[in-house]
Amino acid sequence: MKINSKVIISVLAVGSVVGGLSWATPIFNLALPVLATGNQNADIDAHGEFATTGGEFKAFLKAEGPSTILFQDGAFGPGGHTGWHSHPGILALTLAAGTLDWYDGECNKKSYKPGDSWTEGSQLHYFKVTSTTNIHLLVAYIIAQGAASRIDEPAPPCAAALGLD
Repeated sequence: MKINSKVIISVLAVGSVVGGLSWATPIFNLALPVLATGNQNADIDAHGEFATTGGEFKAFLKAEGPSTILFQDGAFGPGGHTGWHSHPGILALTLAAGTLDWYDGECNKKSYKPGDSWTEGSQLHYFKVTSTTNIHLLVAYIIAQGAASRIDEPAPPCAAALGLD
């Protein structure tokens, strides 16, 4: 009996998608509307320097290849979490309200409160809301143009013992 190769390819493609979804960890109680998106078609090579009373401040940003700059306004409800994921670039985040615990791929925890800022990148990470009220999170992404802003990942081995899977 001859099997149609298109049918086999279709079954394999669907199986890959379903299999991939089963390995990813879910997002729970999240709203992340996009405020603005723009494309930068050239490399980014920007820097800023400023003399302060305590010394000198320097900031550098370098991106090779076309990038997308994206801004999101995030809200997570109590008990909300991101699931394990990474990004194809870098993010700058500021927590405007609420509290959360952020975990790296080795399950090391950092706790954040309103007014705290941090950066994320291509490393595996996860966070969960620890406050009894919603959190408000502002996020700026600089990612590879054409890539999804988030890459779902399986939970690392350490996550199960902490209930983070």
